[in-house]
Amino acid sequence: MPIGRAKSIALIDGLPEELRQPLTLSTIQELTSSQIAVVMNIPEGTVRTRILRARQLLREKLTALEGRNYAAKRL
Repeated sequence: MPIGRAKSIALIDGLPEELRQPLTLSTIQELTSSQIAVVMNIPEGTVRTRILRARQLLREKLTALEGRNYAAKRL
C-alpha cells in the first residue's frame, strides 16, 4: 500500500536540514547539483553526497514504515 502525500512530506520534513535542502532543491525546484552548490555555497561533490544520503535515509524510513524493501526503488 503506497504511503500518502502528507506522510511523504512529513518524512522529508523529518530529514536534517543539511540533507533536506539539497534534496528539495534538486527534486522539487529541479536545480542541478552545480546550481545547488552555488545556492548553498558548498562544493558540488558535497551536494551530490547529501542528496544520496537523504535518499538513503528516506529509503530506510520507508522500509521501516511499510515493512517492505524499497531499497531497489529509486526515489
